[in-house]
Amino acid sequence: MEKGLLASADRLRAAGIHLALCLLVAALVALVVFLCWYPAPFADLTHVAPIFLMLVGIDIVVGPALTLVVAKPSKPRAELLRDLSVIALLQLGALAYGLHSVASARPVALVFEVDLFRLVTANEIEVPALAEAPAPLRELSWRGPRLMAVVKPDDPDEQLRTIDLGLAGVPLSALPKYWRDYESHADEAWRKARPVALLLEKYPQMAADVHAVAAAAGQPVDALRFLPLLSRQASWVTLMAPGAKVLGHLPVDGFF
Repeated sequence: MEKGLLASADRLRAAGIHLALCLLVAALVALVVFLCWYPAPFADLTHVAPIFLMLVGIDIVVGPALTLVVAKPSKPRAELLRDLSVIALLQLGALAYGLHSVASARPVALVFEVDLFRLVTANEIEVPALAEAPAPLRELSWRGPRLMAVVKPDDPDEQLRTIDLGLAGVPLSALPKYWRDYESHADEAWRKARPVALLLEKYPQMAADVHAVAAAAGQPVDALRFLPLLSRQASWVTLMAPGAKVLGHLPVDGFF
C-alpha cells in the first residue's frame, strides 16, 4: 500500500509540473495575443477572449490529465519519455493550430469608410491583393489595427464590382487597392462625425466613459464627435477629437 501511495504521489507530482508548464505557456501566449495581436479594446470588439480561453483551457486540462494517466513509476524510462513526448507534441500541435486561427482573425486595419469606421481582420483580406495597396500599407499589422481610410472607385465597372462584393460580404474596406492614408481623409471623417452630445443623450449611462476619454485627451467633452464602428461581431462607436484624432471606442451602437 505504501508503494501505491508513493506511486500516486509521483504521478501527481508529474501532473503538477506539467500543469505549471502549461500555465506558464498559456500566460506567455496570452501576453502576445492580448497585448500585440488584440490590444484593448479590440479583443472585446472581436469576441476573441472566449475562443482563446477555450483553446488554452483544453490544453491546460488535457495535457496534465494525460500525464497523470501515463506517468507510472513502474514504466521503463524510455517508454515514459516516449509517452510524455507524444503528449507534448499533441499539445503543441493543437496550440499551434489554435494560435494560427486566432492570428488569422486578428484586427489589422481600422478603416474610415464613407461615414463610419470598419474594423478589418487579416482573414478578410486576400494576401495577393496587398500588392495593389499603396506601398506603406502593404504589410498587415501584427500590433493592432492600422488607422487608414478607403476611397470609392471612379470607374463605373469597378463601382459595380465593389457593390457585388459588398453584397457577397466583402466590404470596400477589405479591398487593399482602395486603401489610403487616414490623414488625407481626416477632414472628411470629422465632417461626417456627429456631436458627442447626441451620443450622451441616447446613452446617458456612458457619460463617465466619455468624460474619462475626454479628460485623458485633454479635451472638453463638447469638443468630441463620434462615428459608428463596425466589426463582423459587433457595432460600437469611435470617439474623435478635433482634427479627427481617434481617442477611443465605446461598446454602444452608433446607428441611431
